[in-house]
Amino acid sequence: MEEGAGAELLDEACDEVVDVVLLWWRESDGDLGDALVDAVGPLAEDGVIWVLTPTSGREGHVEPSGIAEAVPAAALTQTSAIGVGENWSGIRLDFPQAAKAKR
Repeated sequence: MEEGAGAELLDEACDEVVDVVLLWWRESDGDLGDALVDAVGPLAEDGVIWVLTPTSGREGHVEPSGIAEAVPAAALTQTSAIGVGENWSGIRLDFPQAAKAKR
């Protein structure tokens, strides 16, 4: 995407470099580690991944420990967490500073 261009949603078949991956994830969606490894492929070196999951008590909730266990598979670190509305929470994943220098 050109600098200054508007945001554009792309699907997982995209072969462009992206700044952000937004991944909605529920407990029954499979292996989060595999999904994160796939999501890292098109990510720019200063890009981030946001994993959105249902909040605690909602169907499909993913325990924070489940996310923490999946993150190393993609060589990412968890940098922050936010509430996204009343039914979803978000976890920001980023490349460690040392990994950014190597990419």
